[in-house]
Amino acid sequence: MDRPRWQQVLAFAVSLWALGWILGQSLFPGQRPSALDVLGHFASRLGLTTGEWSERLSEVWQSGGGGLAVLGGLLWAATTERGQVPALLGWIAVMIGAERLGYQPAMLLAVTTMVSFVVVLWLAALTSSRFVDRRAVLLPRDVLRAGVTAAALSAVVPLFAPGFFLNRLGRPYVTKPPRRVFPAANIPEQATPPEPTREPEHP
Repeated sequence: MDRPRWQQVLAFAVSLWALGWILGQSLFPGQRPSALDVLGHFASRLGLTTGEWSERLSEVWQSGGGGLAVLGGLLWAATTERGQVPALLGWIAVMIGAERLGYQPAMLLAVTTMVSFVVVLWLAALTSSRFVDRRAVLLPRDVLRAGVTAAALSAVVPLFAPGFFLNRLGRPYVTKPPRRVFPAANIPEQATPPEPTREPEHP
């Protein structure tokens, strides 16, 4: 929620698209709408005419389904706390790649790619030197932590849109506590120079 505005707009659009695609698989098991079908449905709801662009896109991406799913898994693995855009691009790649593979094969291939990439790095970290110096090295614990973070951030992308809506809805009703003001006594006082001593006068 504290990302720049353009990232929030992109995340909301991708989240809404992915959430509609996922829900479409369970709500309409007989039809199994594709990601482009869901995008066309959203466009028609907004009064936009899709024409033949969705069919052309589907034909273009038909030959790269597996590669796009693998690319999506690698983009998920590249997601960090500061760089969350790869998670969004990974979902787009997986959804478009599912035009040929289908929902379950595309998701399974993407998740397998991400997990395999992290496992390979973890095995490489076990065999490398654990002494941290000025060079960048692989540490097993850090590799697992980065992999878990990437998986968690990628998994919550479809939930960003409803979470953003609830956050904006409840923000006017939330009261933030006042900031705690530390007393000035904690600030060290400047040392005052000692007063000069006067020598006694001799008669």
